Amino acid sequence: MQEMSLKIDNLKKDGDASEEYLLLEAIENINLHDYAVVDRTFDTNGDLSNLFRHFFRFPSIQVKKGEFVSLRTGKGTYVLGKTTNGHPVHRIYWGSDAPIWNDSNIETVEVLRVATIAQKATGHPAPKKKPTFNFRPTGLKYGGK
Repeated sequence: MQEMSLKIDNLKKDGDASEEYLLLEAIENINLHDYAVVDRTFDTNGDLSNLFRHFFRFPSIQVKKGEFVSLRTGKGTYVLGKTTNGHPVHRIYWGSDAPIWNDSNIETVEVLRVATIAQKATGHPAPKKKPTFNFRPTGLKYGGK
């Protein structure tokens, strides 16, 4: 199994989108666009109830080894700040009004390495209806590398 370039450091889950976050540490220099976060939930018997219920693909941001990435559930604007220990931290926002890590049952967070193999637009343009959930971070231009 290949070692991941991002390590899960902490997940703060409390049912409030403005307070939730996932903290990751870069183990090597990376572009975040190569990674995504998904969740899985399990019922009280330990059986899988939702596979990849939520999906978030990171925008194209270069992160150096030893820097942190804070994926905030709520809304906000990207900022490169510092942790309380003075380490660089990239604060990225999922843009959700609702909490992601809100189940009382068991949940897991997974960090995936992803790649776009091919892409082609087909059919009619998307409807102009406002989406009920924003999968793109706010405050950043989203796109390829």
